[in-house]
Amino acid sequence: MRLAEDFAGSRPGATLSDLVAELDERAAAQHAPTVEGVTLASLHAAKGLEWDAVFLVGLTEGMVPITYAKTDQQIEEERRLLYVGVTRARHHLTLSWALSRAPGGRASRRPTRFLNGLRPGSQAVGARTLGGAGGIERGAAAPGGGGATVRRRRGPVHCRVCGRALTDAGEMKLMRCEGCPSELDEALYERLRDWRAEQAGLLGQPAYCVFTDKTLLAIAEAVPETASELARIAGVGRRKLDRFGADVLALCAGRELPSAVDDEGDDGAGGSHSGDPWQNSTEK
Repeated sequence: MRLAEDFAGSRPGATLSDLVAELDERAAAQHAPTVEGVTLASLHAAKGLEWDAVFLVGLTEGMVPITYAKTDQQIEEERRLLYVGVTRARHHLTLSWALSRAPGGRASRRPTRFLNGLRPGSQAVGARTLGGAGGIERGAAAPGGGGATVRRRRGPVHCRVCGRALTDAGEMKLMRCEGCPSELDEALYERLRDWRAEQAGLLGQPAYCVFTDKTLLAIAEAVPETASELARIAGVGRRKLDRFGADVLALCAGRELPSAVDDEGDDGAGGSHSGDPWQNSTEK
């Protein structure tokens, strides 16, 4: 309305057709409105334009980069698109994101990876840390104590077969594309399933509360030999590594575990085995 009023004031004899022609000319030249106001624009529409102050909102994973960006090239194109938005500001730039969809909701969203190293408390991927690794990390205590810490890097997950960036949750757990060849150790997978069923029965919980099917598949494909290798598998967090890590590594090494039912009858303890599973197996 302000634009129409200013146009009528500058050209008293102008008609509605003249105003439409003026708007078409502005759109063709990609000129921002000359009146003071707020312009709502997408990153694509903002190309070639500038403003004194720019506010970029919704900078979360899934929006920037968008969920549909799956290949490395598509993700880099999303990064360039964000650069376009950032460089539209002449003097003031504000970047914002919301960790939940609504006030008071579950904070399940993450800021876009493109701001790593820029936003407070984050580090650029590849930057050196006290632990000697790059990226954003979280620690997980290795089974058996001793103060050792397994470092897990949080960042883009790539298929270990073809190298494509993974965005699907199921594929990220497997650490490979669904269509890529599987290196599944079927015998190990069956042993893991039997062990999981036994643990679920002792805990009185559904089997997926121990490990999901996808996580078991990933373990049977990767066949980890150390706690750090096991911790890198999606779905193996700190608590599960502490509780089940020794058993899983023993199964991956091809060692038989003593029956948890027998252990429960001996000392009244349920759940995963404690101590050295290899020693227990030898004693049996």
